[in-house]
Amino acid sequence: MTDQADQTPPRSGGRLDPLQILFWGAVAAGVAAAGVAITAGPTVGQPGAILLLLIAAVGMVLFFWMSRGAGRKLGAFPERGAIAAAAMLGGRHDFGLIDALDEAALITDMHLSPLTANHAYLDIAEAAGILGESDRPPMMSRLFGADPMLSAPMFRLARAAQAGQIRREELPGTAAIAGKHARYEACVGPMPGGYVLWRLRELGVAEAAESGGDTNQLFLDDAPIGFFAAKSDGSIIYMNRALRAVLGLGDDPALMRVKDIVKEDASRLVRKDRRGFGPSRTRITLKGLDGQETQAAALSFWPTEDVDGTSRTLVFFSDTEAPEAPMPVRVPGGSADGVFSHAPFGVAVLDGADPASAAVLDSNTSLMDMTQGRATPSTPFADLFEAGEGPTQLAHRLRQSLNDPIEIMLATNPPMAAHVHFARSPDGRGIAYVLNVTQQRELETRLAQSEKMREIGELAAGVAHDFNNLLTVVMQTCSTLLRRHPVGDADYPMLREISDHAVTAKELSEMLRAYARQQTFAREVFDVGDFIGSKQELIRRVVGSSIPYEIRHGRDLPYVKVDKTQLERVLVNLATNARDAMTPKGSPMARDGKLTVRTSVVTAETARGFGHNPIEDGRYVMIEVEDTGGGIKPEHAAKIFRPYHSTKEAGKGTGLGLATSYGIIKQSGGYIFFTSKLGVGTTFRIFLPEYTPTAEEIEEIAAKERLLIAPIPKDVSGRGKILFVEDLVPVRRATVRNLKECGYEVEEAGDGQEALDIMAAKPGAFDIIISDVSMPIMTGPEMLQEADPAMIGNAKVLFLSGYAPESFSHMLENYPVHYMSKPVTMEQLVGRVKELLAAA
Repeated sequence: MTDQADQTPPRSGGRLDPLQILFWGAVAAGVAAAGVAITAGPTVGQPGAILLLLIAAVGMVLFFWMSRGAGRKLGAFPERGAIAAAAMLGGRHDFGLIDALDEAALITDMHLSPLTANHAYLDIAEAAGILGESDRPPMMSRLFGADPMLSAPMFRLARAAQAGQIRREELPGTAAIAGKHARYEACVGPMPGGYVLWRLRELGVAEAAESGGDTNQLFLDDAPIGFFAAKSDGSIIYMNRALRAVLGLGDDPALMRVKDIVKEDASRLVRKDRRGFGPSRTRITLKGLDGQETQAAALSFWPTEDVDGTSRTLVFFSDTEAPEAPMPVRVPGGSADGVFSHAPFGVAVLDGADPASAAVLDSNTSLMDMTQGRATPSTPFADLFEAGEGPTQLAHRLRQSLNDPIEIMLATNPPMAAHVHFARSPDGRGIAYVLNVTQQRELETRLAQSEKMREIGELAAGVAHDFNNLLTVVMQTCSTLLRRHPVGDADYPMLREISDHAVTAKELSEMLRAYARQQTFAREVFDVGDFIGSKQELIRRVVGSSIPYEIRHGRDLPYVKVDKTQLERVLVNLATNARDAMTPKGSPMARDGKLTVRTSVVTAETARGFGHNPIEDGRYVMIEVEDTGGGIKPEHAAKIFRPYHSTKEAGKGTGLGLATSYGIIKQSGGYIFFTSKLGVGTTFRIFLPEYTPTAEEIEEIAAKERLLIAPIPKDVSGRGKILFVEDLVPVRRATVRNLKECGYEVEEAGDGQEALDIMAAKPGAFDIIISDVSMPIMTGPEMLQEADPAMIGNAKVLFLSGYAPESFSHMLENYPVHYMSKPVTMEQLVGRVKELLAAA
């Protein structure tokens, strides 16, 4: 330990000296004199008051002079931590201890205020040119302030010091101190009494190589580009795996020289450019062990200190990999033209070339907004992203951006999808470009979902068509058997059960067609109460058996004139949303809920009383669909009817249901509103305007009601010649058999072309032509277009199809054709045939 008498305290160390005592004494005297002059003026007299005021003025002048800079320079104002520094210097034992160390040492308090340092530390500060006029030693971070690459490790050391932890950092190579390139090891640790000891040690060449050489070689060996190191005489001392693979060499390229692997002049790769123009670039031809040549680009460079005269060369095997020219790194926000500062994508400058371990040095405004303010300096770059699969997997994903752009989730609330592009700058820093692709992913998801729903709709339409053909065979055959086994026969109950279930299956087919939007759309006059009652089973199927379902009808409901199919879609959409709202997350079915549908007649004033506005004056039929789900959050309430807005889990909704329902009700001249309370439930209210039907419409409604309750006519016999066109043999066979048993003369055809041939041979011979719509070779509508009017004669045309008439609507305008939707029973078909023949 050095002798105490030989020690020289660092600067003034914050000690109290006579000048400080004199200054503060003068200030106190001036204040006291002013107080006496004010309070005891009559006692001291006029001369005394003037003298006291003069003393006060001198004191104030001295005070302002000292406070403008001279006082701090001369030591009149002690700095923060001066008392602690003075106490430490009074004991002098601690100071003597750190000065005996062979490495630079600094002592600070827990608030990182420097107290004292040893001679080695002060010498380094003097060499760095930051000692200045202060009587206090500078903080360690100021030693390396000229090198931003060291800001991140300095930040980590400071954070550990404030937390009372021990931390050691091997700092990257720097020339911040006296222009000499060197590597240092810095460490911090707590001391008794609430102090912190900082130590700084320069690493020798051997230590630096031992700490980083093997790791760097490992990274280079796995790099996707070629790399080799060669001495000035051309002998190769290291070559990575990628280059060895291209040259066909083994794991040990010993005794190889640059001229053995390069066809051109090898001296260009090992001779340093002394003009200081940086790395040299050149096109080369690699010579493989088997004689095969490979075109490549080479980038040769030398270490900053150039202690061993060894060149390093990167070999790029394709033009897309080779850099064209070194680009100066512009710190975002500090560029003169502000390109990065105002870029619509995020940019971050990192303190290293490994995105998994580097820290952020600076970032632009877009990245700060994108990361919700987390991309601040000294923040680890990896902390900006989600690590749901663990830090190791996150590091692996980030390192993939060294070769190709990656897509990764930002650790924001809610998480956002981003593309990350990574590039290296010439000075060893990393530059990360981060693009927010959240909206793009949402649009792609919605598009995929819409495409999937469209495909499902087409599938449903096709299934409904084929299903209807099968049901036609079942229903036609069942009709035949029921005629042969009338009431009282032992087989009649079973045949009737088959017929009833076939009718139920037909209703399911109608649901598929409605889902596929292949139903006939036309406004009708009807009673809402009867309509909702007829859809009770449909809604019950939608919500499931686990949810109680109740319908409450109001009295004296007026008629409405809307599209029944569209209104059914609205009810199904609202019932589906209610079911999902009452389904717990992760559960396959709804529980502990209730769905209630109510109808009533209200006025516009009543609707406004519910808080629904605007709504035109008049009377309305109100349909309420109420659930006991979780309710709608306020932030979603304003967007609930927007297309593609959905709060459901992925794959459980398209975001089109409520938007479609809103459009349907608005096109019907009505209104749709909702009220919701979190934890209680949601009520949707549909207001359909009252409609007063004409006398003809009332008679039509009554006729439909009579038809529904009228018994099936027992007389199905008739006369006439029928041409039946159907490609499916079972359907054709069953239908033709029933028509013939009813007394009709029937000729059958398997497709449109065959039917044309029959009509050409027997022009005008048929009373009615019954045809399927969708058939191979020639469809029913195409057959009708190709047929000459003389071939058809006075025959009526009746289409049977599982598809809606919209698929051949142009035929409905040009020809007096009629339509029946499959499946049809024998009684329905024969009844329609008799009706058409009677109208002829």
